[in-house]
Amino acid sequence: MKKLSYLFLAIIAVYITACGVTPDIQPTTEDLTLPVADGKLDITFTDAKLNTDPSVVAASGDNVNVSLVIKKTPTGEKPRIMRVFVSDKANFRAKGALPLFEIKLKNRDEQTQTIDFGVSATSGKNYLHFDVYDSNEKVTRKTLVINISADGQVASWNGIVLGAQTNALGSRVSSATGDIYTVCDLDSNIKYVDLTYAAFGSPTIKATLLSNPERQKLGFSTTVPASNTICGGSSTAGGTPTYFTVAPSSVDFATVTDAILNGLTISETSQNIVVEAGKTYAFLNGRKKKGVVKITAIEEGVAGKITFDIKVQK
Repeated sequence: MKKLSYLFLAIIAVYITACGVTPDIQPTTEDLTLPVADGKLDITFTDAKLNTDPSVVAASGDNVNVSLVIKKTPTGEKPRIMRVFVSDKANFRAKGALPLFEIKLKNRDEQTQTIDFGVSATSGKNYLHFDVYDSNEKVTRKTLVINISADGQVASWNGIVLGAQTNALGSRVSSATGDIYTVCDLDSNIKYVDLTYAAFGSPTIKATLLSNPERQKLGFSTTVPASNTICGGSSTAGGTPTYFTVAPSSVDFATVTDAILNGLTISETSQNIVVEAGKTYAFLNGRKKKGVVKITAIEEGVAGKITFDIKVQK
């Protein structure tokens, strides 16, 4: 009986082959669209323009720095962790893709978090997906589109205002994002701070730009006062050195480009510089990016403030 069964199957196979009939095999498909984001965290970019048009231009070798303000959900769930994914296609995540960054967030109602993405693509687009998980493991997502350019780009920020020692305004800014961080956000973002302000000197107090590490060297406090109910006692020290010099007279702030900035010579000597209103100064930060600041106004004294514009290489 087994022999008859085998013979029957063989005859069927020959018949199918002879008639040109092939099995109807359906290709398997994978769903590589982004996972559902059903969280209710309040997430916005600190750069207001990105909340309207979430896209930037950058070249290969540029760094895209972007900051997010993350707030708890209306029902009280707080952010727990942020994972950042990159893709070269819209609404897409490769199977098994690992995040570029995985950042443990603070158990707070509100916080600012900055990320730094180094562009390697030479054309097309990159999509950065910021997936923020709340305490119930729900995901809220923001996406930034990076349009790849052939030319190095410059970030520009106008009207930055920093306060001196006894002024309530923030005294530290990131030239890459234009963010003036609160003291409670400094610990997780200190590496992005490259310009700070203080008024000091003897016998004459002078307006001074300085790096964050220089503040400790000059004896400024690096501890948040205990009266701060959110992060009292935490440190404001650390960060990377920024070096300053007077910009050459040939540099026109209004027409500064990546190529002009790249051609500046900035000695890695001084981490502070006395400044005057109306003048332009050059700097080299810890990421080895060059930039210029134009001082537009100074309110003298330890309770005063300074206003300036920034242009810096991405």
